[in-house]
Amino acid sequence: MQQRDLFVGAGDFGFWQAAIREVDDPSYVALSKDVRDGEAFTIDLLYGDHEGGQRTISRFNMVPVRVEDELRWYPTIVRHWNLDRPDPR
Repeated sequence: MQQRDLFVGAGDFGFWQAAIREVDDPSYVALSKDVRDGEAFTIDLLYGDHEGGQRTISRFNMVPVRVEDELRWYPTIVRHWNLDRPDPR
């Protein structure tokens, strides 16, 4: 569940943050292992407009890249789909 409400104007840039704060969350162990081992993982992010409509899911693939001795994470969006309208494709 997101705790921050952001408004991003059409055609503008935005950001989001996520965390699994409870160690007893079922996803915590698997995600921790992927991050520690430098394995790619996927995040599905549900968002909508300021009235709660136009709900959209964007799928982010988090790709680990080793640069010298540092592990960096690069997000790539691999898919978008909406829940409130017919698929435009």
